Amino acid sequence: MADKPGEEQLPGPDAAPAGGRQARKAAREAEKAQAAREATRDKAAKVAHKAQAAKEAKEAKKARKAGKTDKATAAGQAATVTAAGAAGTDAAAGASTVPPAQAEQGPTEAAGAGPAPTRTAGSAGSGPASARTAGPAGSSAMPGGGGETQAARRKRPLLGAAAGVGVLLLGVGAVAAGSLVEPPRGAAPLDPISAAVPAGNLIGVCPEPLKLLDSAADEVDPEFSPVSKTAVTKARATVFSDLGGTIPGSALTELGADSPLVEIADFTGKAGSRGSNEAGETKIVAKVVAGQDITAPTVLSVEPLGEQHARAGAAMSYTASDGDLRGLAAANCLTPSNDFWLLGASTTVGASSVLNLYNASETPSTVDLELIGAAGAIQAAGSRGLLLAPGESRSLVLAGLAAGQESLAVHVSSSGGAVAGTIQQSVLRGLTPGGVELLQPGNGPGLREVVTGIEVQDAKVARQIRGQSGYEKAAPALEVVVPGSGDATLEVRLLGPKGQVELPGGGVLTAAAGSVLSIPLDSLPAGTYSADISSNVSINAAARVSRGTGTDKPVDFGWAPSSGRLGNEHLAVLPPGGSSKLSFTAPDGDAQVSLRPVDSKGNIGAERKVAVPAGTTVTAGAKDGGDTAALLVSATGEAVYGSQIVTNGSKPDISVLPIPQGTQGQQSVPVVIGY
Repeated sequence: MADKPGEEQLPGPDAAPAGGRQARKAAREAEKAQAAREATRDKAAKVAHKAQAAKEAKEAKKARKAGKTDKATAAGQAATVTAAGAAGTDAAAGASTVPPAQAEQGPTEAAGAGPAPTRTAGSAGSGPASARTAGPAGSSAMPGGGGETQAARRKRPLLGAAAGVGVLLLGVGAVAAGSLVEPPRGAAPLDPISAAVPAGNLIGVCPEPLKLLDSAADEVDPEFSPVSKTAVTKARATVFSDLGGTIPGSALTELGADSPLVEIADFTGKAGSRGSNEAGETKIVAKVVAGQDITAPTVLSVEPLGEQHARAGAAMSYTASDGDLRGLAAANCLTPSNDFWLLGASTTVGASSVLNLYNASETPSTVDLELIGAAGAIQAAGSRGLLLAPGESRSLVLAGLAAGQESLAVHVSSSGGAVAGTIQQSVLRGLTPGGVELLQPGNGPGLREVVTGIEVQDAKVARQIRGQSGYEKAAPALEVVVPGSGDATLEVRLLGPKGQVELPGGGVLTAAAGSVLSIPLDSLPAGTYSADISSNVSINAAARVSRGTGTDKPVDFGWAPSSGRLGNEHLAVLPPGGSSKLSFTAPDGDAQVSLRPVDSKGNIGAERKVAVPAGTTVTAGAKDGGDTAALLVSATGEAVYGSQIVTNGSKPDISVLPIPQGTQGQQSVPVVIGY
């Protein structure tokens, strides 16, 4: 009959006397060996418990030092860990008593293979019963093990027996180190906490001046020629102080250069160290670079205010009244990113699109481009693995990658250093300049996109301009790109000064996956509008605007990217060389926007409030009669979105900039503790 696991084997009635004496002698020797093993086990358990207690004490001390320890919770967790560790150590010690020869036979065979009484794993006399007897012979109960399958419980004693071999070979030290304590199968989920990350320098990359292509349109690497005699490119920067009036170290420097074009304040690292000035007063001041001529991509660098990013920003503008690149182009100086989209490019006959990439970091960057047109994704050789060294810029003619595209979206992703990027877009209709613009990133893809600053000019003048041959696209339009693999069902709401305006054909549309959809807006009456677009899949959107004065005259255009929801104290720097107004929309409910002007001398003016009724688009003059260089923009109430529209008097010049997201505040990342 097969022996039962764990039973002592007794001599039968027919056994010889000599065999009985040998059996009794073997039993006594086995008992002595067992006693020695139990003593070793007890010693190992004490050492393990002591090490565990020391570790817990060290962790608790560290947590208390950080000021984040809940004493009651910590005590409960420590008790649980100690009990689990004791149970696991006790069970492991019992498992170590299985001899190596028996360990190879499996739990059942090893338990009853020899004549001497043998303890199986889990039968040790010390330790709680729950840690000794759960499951089949040789198994031990561990935290979280109640839901195991029978097969899983059978496998664990084999592991314990194999580990026991290691104990016999390595000695007590291996047990004391806790090598036999089975790790927990899963930790209880804990809510993420925010861990502060030291703020670095604020970086804003101002695009380079526009350049006229002097190479074939289908060549990827361009050559340039002089633009015009009247072209002017300037940058404007505004930097705010800490509460004590200290301006952080800041400068405008050409990309890759060692010395700055203009030093705004010394880089001393002292800004943010005090909450008031020497007189104990709290006062924030600003320093402004009103108009710095630039001839290359230029970087605004501002040191942090202690552990916070500085509040600062810059913008640039290009203007020309002659040449093929006649018109106005303006852009914010961009925060570098590893992922962004650029919408509005066109590579048809007469249109020129040049992608400019800038690496202002100290790390090399590898850039990949994803190109999507109206008919779908475009696979282009030379669009992946583009290398940019630190301080390097690169220009790519998009017609060399995707020619003949009326609507082209470009997804820029990079590994290594973050990059900034714009597209220099221009149009030439025969010998007549058709305008210029710098396409810049918007809010990024999402299930909801809001585009504001859609300026529609007088309908009569617009019809005259579009009636000319080749001017069909000199009209407002909305473009939506669907990056993913599923078709998008779009719900488009157009919000004007008096409320929602119906879109011809209805506001529910379908956009094919991996394509760009163009939605004409030329039926709208004159005014400033916003587009609120909802989708069942992720999308990105932008809007084209057009401006002209009549037939046979130059026309300019602009592109309004999607905007993010406004919060507290965004900084909108007004580009030099034009007149600005702000456009706001509140699609869901009433909101209010407050504007605080900053003049060219750095003086901060009084607050002005602008009401934004639900479902409307409201415009507000930026300068309000003063010499305004920048505006601090804050919003309250329901979600509100904004942009800056730049024009140039009676000239047909127009450009649209999104209001940048705020940069000041404690930088933190979520940290999840547990397995």
